Amino acid sequence: MKFLLLGVILILIYFIFFRKKSKVVENSKNSNKEISADEFIPCEKCETLVSEKEAIIVDGKFYCSKECGGVK
Repeated sequence: MKFLLLGVILILIYFIFFRKKSKVVENSKNSNKEISADEFIPCEKCETLVSEKEAIIVDGKFYCSKECGGVK
């Protein structure tokens, strides 16, 4: 009877502590997916890939730098 009670307690401890850790790992994986969802676009002049957030837009075209876009 003592072994059965000890087994139940160990199983409860396992589910309480280890299941919470797996949820935290899943949440961190989802946040990484959001970060890497940024798309890369080729520069109109030199065709260097630049992230959409960092690209310079001139007349509706994407450029990697001010030099390529002709902006001073």
